[in-house]
Amino acid sequence: MELAKLIQLQTDFDRGHGVEKPFFVPISSENLHELEHLVVCLIGEVGEFANELKKVVRGDAPYEERQAALAEELADIFIYLIKIAAQTGIDLESEYLLKLEKNRQRFPRLGEP
Repeated sequence: MELAKLIQLQTDFDRGHGVEKPFFVPISSENLHELEHLVVCLIGEVGEFANELKKVVRGDAPYEERQAALAEELADIFIYLIKIAAQTGIDLESEYLLKLEKNRQRFPRLGEP
């Protein structure tokens, strides 16, 4: 499925689920607090992913046993990332491709100048 379709699925879900927080309003200079909230949510999910990983690294559980929890937290991170892209009007797919090209120039393949 294309990224644009995933973003649309999430936006449609956010518009229809009835939660008080409007996770679908366009971001502008007039409502930057909405973007701030999304970023705080994103960072919280990154923290939850890190916490799951910490438990594996310190030996509380094997990686294979926590892989599903890690996957769920990574999906939460992705959800907030696409919410931010949708609400800011940033074409994440295009921006990724531009950044990939910059990184290719910056970090050439082994053996290439």
